[in-house]
Amino acid sequence: MKSGRTPETDRRRRSPRLRRILDHVWGPTGSVVLHVLIILLLLQFVIQPKTVRDRTIEAVIEAMNPADLDDFRRELDRADPTPVDPVVNPAIPTPDLAADPGELAEVAPAMVEAVDVFSPLTMPGLRFGVTASLRRTGLEANGDRHTDTEACVVRALEWLKDRQLADGSWSGDGAARNPAAMTGLALLCFLAHGETPASSERYGGTVDRAIRWLAARQRPDGSFDDNAYANAIAVYAVAESYFLTRIPSLRLAMEGGLGRIIAGQQDTGAFTYGYAKNGRRDTSVAGWQVQALKAGFVAGADVPGLATALGRCADGLRANHEPSTGRFLYAPEPGKPDGSRPTLACTGIGVLSLQMLGLAGSREVEGGLRALAGHRPDYRAPEGTGRPLYAWYYITQAMFREGQSAWRRWNGAFARTMSAAQNTDGSWISAGAEEAELGPVYGTTVSALSLMVYYRTLGTYAPVPADPQPGRVSQPDDVPIVVL
Repeated sequence: MKSGRTPETDRRRRSPRLRRILDHVWGPTGSVVLHVLIILLLLQFVIQPKTVRDRTIEAVIEAMNPADLDDFRRELDRADPTPVDPVVNPAIPTPDLAADPGELAEVAPAMVEAVDVFSPLTMPGLRFGVTASLRRTGLEANGDRHTDTEACVVRALEWLKDRQLADGSWSGDGAARNPAAMTGLALLCFLAHGETPASSERYGGTVDRAIRWLAARQRPDGSFDDNAYANAIAVYAVAESYFLTRIPSLRLAMEGGLGRIIAGQQDTGAFTYGYAKNGRRDTSVAGWQVQALKAGFVAGADVPGLATALGRCADGLRANHEPSTGRFLYAPEPGKPDGSRPTLACTGIGVLSLQMLGLAGSREVEGGLRALAGHRPDYRAPEGTGRPLYAWYYITQAMFREGQSAWRRWNGAFARTMSAAQNTDGSWISAGAEEAELGPVYGTTVSALSLMVYYRTLGTYAPVPADPQPGRVSQPDDVPIVVL
C-alpha cells in the first residue's frame, strides 16, 4: 500500500511555517496577493529611478521560494516594464495646484490608495513618512525622560493650525512678515510630524492649503522669493512635500526651485544674499540651500548639476572654517571684521551641513563639535548669539547626528529649556532681541522642528553616497525584504 508521501509532501511537513503560508495565502486569496505584488513592483517603475527599481526587484526575487512562486515569475515576465511618465499618467489625476481648494485633497488620497495595500512583503528602506510608531520609537530611544517634548510639539502644531491664514499661508510680524519663509517653516513642521493631506485627519487640510499656496507662488524662474533664505526654505518644504506625497505637479515645482538655487551658486560653492555672484561666502545663507538641495536630491529630482552643486556646497562651507577655534565664520570679507567673526550659530550650520553632505568625519566637523561642546542652552541668557533659536535649531541636529555622549549632554539641557520656555498657548518667542522681532510663527516653527529631531527622518537625513546620483541615496536599512 502506498503511503502517499512524496518529496513535495515531505518538504512541506519539514516546514510548518511554509505550510501555513501556502494554506492561508495561496488558497482562495493567492491570486489577489500575487497581483498586488505585481502592482507594487510596477509602481516602482513610476516613482523610483531605474537603479532603485532594479535593486528592489532583485531583492524580491531572491527572497522568494522559486518552487512556490513560479506563477509570480511568469506574471512578472509578462508585465510591461516601460516607465510611465507620472505627469501624464491617466490613472492619477494631476491637479492644478492653484485651482479649486478641494482638488488636492481628492488627489492625494487617491495616490495613497494606489500604494496603501496589504502585501506579504515588508520593505523597511522604503519610507513614506513619520508614523506614530516611529515617533514613539524615536522618543523612547533618544528623548529626555524627564520632559514631555511630544506634548510641546502637539501644542505647537495646534497653535500653528489656528494661526494659518485663509489663503493657506503664515506670516511673521511687522517688517519680518516674509510669508514664503514662514509658510515653508510651518509646512516643514507638519511634514516632520508625519502629517500629509492623505494621512492626517486633523491636519490634512492645513497641509493641503499650505502646499497649494506655496506652489501657486512660484515664479517663472523657479524661485519662490527674492530673499535667498525664504526661497530655500520654500524649496525645502516643497521637496519634502513631494517626497511624502508624490503629487506629480509638486515634482515640477521642486525641480524648478532647485534649478534656481543651483543657478545662484557661486563658482566657489558659496551663496550670499539675493544669489549674487560677488564672491561673498555667507555660511548662514548656505545652510538653507544645503537643506533644500539635499531634500530634492533624496526625493529624486532630475535637475542638471544637482549632485555637483551639493559637492560644491561643501567646498564653500569648508572655506569658512577657522581651524584655530574649530568654529565657522559668518561671512569672511576683507576689511569687514563683523563678517569674519566666528559664531555659535554658524558653527552649528557648518557642522550640520557637512554632516548632511557625507563629511561627518572631516576635520571641520570634528573641530566644530569640539567648539560647540561647552555651550549649554539657556533661554534666560542666550550665550553668544542674538538668535538663540536659530543657533539651537542647527546645534540640536548636529549633536543628534553625532550621537553618544555629545547628544546626551546637549539634549538633557535643551529639552528642559524648551519645555519650560513654551508659552501656554503653544507658541515660542525668542529670548534674543534680534530674533524676537521675527515673531511667534518663526519662534514656534524653529523650536518645534528642533524638538522633533528624535524622529525627523525626511529626505535631508539620508546620507549622500560616494557616487551621488539624484534619488539614489543609501539608508542603513535600504530595501531589505522580509517575507512574512
